[in-house]
Amino acid sequence: INQNNYFKLRDIALVLRGTEKQFNVTWNGEVGAIDMKSHTGYLPVGGEMSRGNGLTKQGILNKSPLFKDGKQVEVTGYTINQNNFFKLRDLGELFDFNVSWDGNRNSIVINTAESYDPSN
Repeated sequence: INQNNYFKLRDIALVLRGTEKQFNVTWNGEVGAIDMKSHTGYLPVGGEMSRGNGLTKQGILNKSPLFKDGKQVEVTGYTINQNNFFKLRDLGELFDFNVSWDGNRNSIVINTAESYDPSN
């Protein structure tokens, strides 16, 4: 979206599970908010890492409040098919993992052993 990579929040939580940068994601239905808790293993709810169908989808700007460790954070997200997608670099900054581009492999690299570096 707008030349940025957005990923499903629960997919990133699953990928980072077991690392020192792991976090859990829950939905707080009482207040209509997304809660993320650092240093807590992610508990899958089903549908994580599912393959898309390759068709273009409509992203709707996410209006749900987002909390990290009880404090509200402001990052741009989109809801697509009832899933929340956030910019990978924003998540890297929030949870202090490095995100970089490997042009030789044409790949995005997540490194939990390195701190977030906005210059990558």
